[in-house]
Amino acid sequence: MTPLRTTLRLGLAALACGALPIGAGAQETASAATGPNVSQISTHMGEMAMSLEAAQAAGMEREVRDRLRFEPYQQLGPIFTRGDLVFLMRHGPTDWSKLDEPNVAPDDCANQRVMSPEGMDNMRDLGALFASNGILPARIVVSEWCRNQQTVDAMLEGIAEIDAGAAEAMPVETTSDLNLLLSLQGSPDVTPLEARISAWDGDENRSGPLLIVSHYTNIEELTQFRVFEGEILVLDPKRDNLVLGYLRLRSAAPDVGHFADALASPLLNERQALDMVERYYEALNARDDALFQDLVDEEWFVHGESPSRPTRDVEGYLAEIDVYKEGIPDIQFAIDSLHYADDVVTVIGTLTGTHTGEVFGYPATGRAVEFSAIAVHRIEDGGIVESWQMPDRLTLVEQIR
Repeated sequence: MTPLRTTLRLGLAALACGALPIGAGAQETASAATGPNVSQISTHMGEMAMSLEAAQAAGMEREVRDRLRFEPYQQLGPIFTRGDLVFLMRHGPTDWSKLDEPNVAPDDCANQRVMSPEGMDNMRDLGALFASNGILPARIVVSEWCRNQQTVDAMLEGIAEIDAGAAEAMPVETTSDLNLLLSLQGSPDVTPLEARISAWDGDENRSGPLLIVSHYTNIEELTQFRVFEGEILVLDPKRDNLVLGYLRLRSAAPDVGHFADALASPLLNERQALDMVERYYEALNARDDALFQDLVDEEWFVHGESPSRPTRDVEGYLAEIDVYKEGIPDIQFAIDSLHYADDVVTVIGTLTGTHTGEVFGYPATGRAVEFSAIAVHRIEDGGIVESWQMPDRLTLVEQIR
């Protein structure tokens, strides 16, 4: 495998298996997770957002901005609805400034690497994303190590924000079988883990997959896949524990302990740049000015579309967006494709909405509009420093005049 696991290999491997029928022991979750909160963001990758309806119904006070990414998108239904599958998860993000002491006991939290505050937040987000989209495990089995226990606790806190009853009723089993491989009080090999996965055929009393929370070493030994902290592999016990796909938060990233090679790879720069540009358009669609300004450099500017349209700064650009919003209040930008080269991201997209107000002097027509756009963004030092925006204004005008 490459340092950053090649997602295309995963997707094609799962697709090569053909359709995934629901087996005799399979059960469907409460929701098929195929609603408006799910979008396809590349050929094989999908993304699941927080269900606003569920969040509002639960009276959540905090905002969940993270997204749950999964692959392959083509197996969306089976991955999220089959109760005879196993979700094999690595513990959530940890603080790598403190390493495990030699021969530390699994429950000695003071002398081992534990979850970071950001990691705890990530796992709460994961739990809330699962619960708000109707995806819950039938039961959870977890290693004795502190970081694994913290992962489950934080996930349950997130689930409880949406459905307190579901979190309270969740069966959780702690076992040394999943402890860090070859460590003190750890399993000598992955035989117990493999046996537990192979034996799973769903729970006749509860819907959902089995969620197993273990460690990087154990998961790589069993599957030959390198997983980020908080990442989940989807396994099919009926196919010799074949890896069908994966789930991970959009915020998931390589860690210094197991991905030192990846951190030095240009592939990481590409991933971060594409993610930053995706969030740029999410901020514009939601008109989240604070998020937008977090993504662009303090000196950011956008080039004019022509000599008659001068370069603008953040304030000037957002004022121009307001012109579109006033005439097309529901305007949204959808990314059709992203291309990365030499710290530059090129975006091809489509703008859609309804012309219910004046735009460029043209009064409201009530018509649905659709026009394309091309944008170029230059990334430097972790921020967008320069942009070129080229919407097809002529096509828009032709639709509203």
